Amino acid sequence: MKTKTMVTCAVFAAILCICSVITIPIGPVPITLGLFGIMAAAVILGWKRGTVSVLVFILLGAVGLPVFSGFKGGVSVLLGPTGGYIWSYILVALFIGFFAAGERSNKWLTILRIFIVCLIGIVICYTLGTAQFMLVRGMDLKQSLALCVLPFIPFDIAKAAVASYAGYEVRHALQRARLM
Repeated sequence: MKTKTMVTCAVFAAILCICSVITIPIGPVPITLGLFGIMAAAVILGWKRGTVSVLVFILLGAVGLPVFSGFKGGVSVLLGPTGGYIWSYILVALFIGFFAAGERSNKWLTILRIFIVCLIGIVICYTLGTAQFMLVRGMDLKQSLALCVLPFIPFDIAKAAVASYAGYEVRHALQRARLM
């Protein structure tokens, strides 16, 4: 791995740490900017570097650094009710990074495609996260969706829109500056 790639992944892992600790507690699953950071990293860096950034972020949290929501860290968070959302970030970054790549001749069609890919990434996160939540908390699907998915849909759609547009623009700016 080149030094520039390692530095880029480390910088984005740090950005993910910052995004994830910003928390609005609304119940058992808080609102964070974590998923926004994952989407943006995947769009900007692509599937390889984006996923490496996510893995570094998760490993930092797993060893106990307080990088998860509410300044929490440790394996207990990853195995707890909200851990599935964190684990899902790996697949979300892989999926978005892979399918967001490639340019179209029309900027807005490309951004729309990236937005749709981000929405699918959100569904992946919801599915895996809610499954672990149900398992750990012993709740049924209806209760879990009411607590873990429905309140977040508007916020996550907005995050996907911003990550799609900003990610596209940042990726192009970095490419023009030959930093990627």
